[in-house]
Amino acid sequence: MTSLDATTTEPAEDTSEIAALYRDLVRVFRTLRTAGNSDDLTAGLSSALWTVINHGPLRLSALADIESIGMPTASRVAANLEQRGLVERTVDPDDGRARLLQATATGVAVINHARSAKSRLLADAVATLDPSAREHLAPTIAALADALSASGPPAAEPTD
Repeated sequence: MTSLDATTTEPAEDTSEIAALYRDLVRVFRTLRTAGNSDDLTAGLSSALWTVINHGPLRLSALADIESIGMPTASRVAANLEQRGLVERTVDPDDGRARLLQATATGVAVINHARSAKSRLLADAVATLDPSAREHLAPTIAALADALSASGPPAAEPTD
C-alpha cells in the first residue's frame, strides 16, 4: 500500500511523495489560474472580479471577507476594477448610505473569456490522458477537495 492509497486513514509517511503531489497541484493551479487572463489583470484582480460576478452585487466588506483580504486592500482592488470599467458601485437598496459592487458587462465578458480559455486548456490536457486516468480524474479530485475541506479552513472559490 502506498502512502497515497485511498483505503488508509494513516497519515502519509512518504513526505517526498506528498511533496511531489503538492508541487504538481501547484503547477496545475498556477497554469489554470493565469490561462486566459488579460496581460494587465492580475490573478488577484481576476479573483475579486469573479467574486463580484458570482456573489454580487455585494458590499466591499463582503468582498474582503470572501477574498480573505483586509478592507484597505479590498478598497484598492475595487477602485482598480472600477477604473477599468469592470465593476460599478450602485446604491444599496436596503441602506441608501451604503454602496454595492456589481460587475459590468465588460467585467462579465472578461471573466467569460478567461473561463473559456481555462476550460479549453483543461479539456485539451485531460484529452491527452489514457482512458483509465480520465475515468478516475474527476472523482479523485472531488474526493481530495472534500477531504481537504473537511480537515482545514474553507477553501477560496476558484478564480475561473
